[in-house]
Amino acid sequence: MFVYLLDAFAGPASPFMYALLALLALALAVSVERIWSFRQYRLAIEPLMEAVDRAARSGELTSLKLGERPVERVVAAGLAETDAELAWDAMTAAVVGAELTIRRRVGYLSTVASVATMVGLFGTVYGLILAFGAMGDVAAAARAAQLSEGSATAMATTAFGLFVAIPALLLHAVIDAQARELLGEIEQAANRVVLALRRRDRAGTSG
Repeated sequence: MFVYLLDAFAGPASPFMYALLALLALALAVSVERIWSFRQYRLAIEPLMEAVDRAARSGELTSLKLGERPVERVVAAGLAETDAELAWDAMTAAVVGAELTIRRRVGYLSTVASVATMVGLFGTVYGLILAFGAMGDVAAAARAAQLSEGSATAMATTAFGLFVAIPALLLHAVIDAQARELLGEIEQAANRVVLALRRRDRAGTSG
């Protein structure tokens, strides 16, 4: 089958095949980039929260140096407030921006799946037009060649369109689920920041 698909890159199906190949490359690039980014974001959460806990115990929360990862921006928004309730409101607002960062380009995968299906269907229709064109007043040898070429174009573009669309849909489902999990972990981190602030305030009051 793969040899059959490779041969289609040199025939009338080539514009559709190269378009589908570009869509496949886009889906893979987005998937690799998002999975790698999610891993980096997730690895930053626990060390950050340990640093917040230590700083809260020592009364040095304002001295924490935070980066630009989503969880760090959310925590920074909370630590910029002195009151725990205001900190929660600030982090709730910051989570909106964090979600935009986390979900960036994830929607491309579902779009790739839809577009790949449509490109494959377009190629199928084009191949059928070629095949039906062979029914006209042409020589028998030319008729057989055109009929074969049209059928091959239709089948190859259909198969390759599905070959691109199905993995793109699966990758979208997996990465979207990872994004939801990561947002849940960031919300847990925000809860821990509020708890740290309340413990600091309680220690200051009792002191």
